[in-house]
Amino acid sequence: MAEREIRTQYEGELRWVQASGSGVGWVTASAAAGTLIGYVQAGLSTNKVQNFNTISDRGYPKHHKFGGTPAPEVSFTVLFGITANYPTQITASGMSVPAIHLELKMRMDEYATGSGLYYQWMNCVPLSRQFGEAEAGNTLAFSYRALQVNEFTGSGYLA
Repeated sequence: MAEREIRTQYEGELRWVQASGSGVGWVTASAAAGTLIGYVQAGLSTNKVQNFNTISDRGYPKHHKFGGTPAPEVSFTVLFGITANYPTQITASGMSVPAIHLELKMRMDEYATGSGLYYQWMNCVPLSRQFGEAEAGNTLAFSYRALQVNEFTGSGYLA
């Protein structure tokens, strides 16, 4: 019987494609630029928040009212490589700022070959990029702000 390693962190492949149009959908131009960025290291961070306001009646909390959803943000680190695969600062048709779509495929080797768990971030704008030098390999860290995130799906567009 084959033994399986129990992991606490999934490995992931991060890919990008040039966004097109506007809104929160996954829209790309014909033959849009994009490719593999790299393999995500431990420490991926994403945040999707909802705001609720508590409504009081005569000084006592009575119910909550939805107050909106701020734009989700994502930060990740990949091992650095001279591959020219990092997102370019190009502006697609219909966009007023450089924007890309990001897709992370976390492999699930416990299941059939090719299966994975996907995250997709739509219409992402770059916030920061940081290079780091380390003994185990140089890294490149990115931060983006998206308009929408599709979490925990079983199918991807790019990987």
